Amino acid sequence: MRSFCICENKETRTAMRLGGVESKIVRDDQEARDLLQSLLADEKIGLILISENLHHRLREIIMPIKLQKSEKLIIQIPEPEGLQDKEYIMNYIKNSIGIRL
Repeated sequence: MRSFCICENKETRTAMRLGGVESKIVRDDQEARDLLQSLLADEKIGLILISENLHHRLREIIMPIKLQKSEKLIIQIPEPEGLQDKEYIMNYIKNSIGIRL
């Protein structure tokens, strides 16, 4: 299985490519949606990395996929300036399984 990164800036793309992860910079939300749909349809892709800002803007599409599609793993990665949402993991657990820690 291959990995792919969807991001908005050159620094993230460069870091992913240095790590051997294919990546693409998207310019707007529609381009990100189209790319995400094509990656979900690609049987060779098993891991999709998506930058934090895009993840937040496309949450209504990504969260149902994360909860229902077991053959694809979608992971949010921080922007170069660091993780903005410090409560992301706790909110994800709460929304996914309904448990507040």
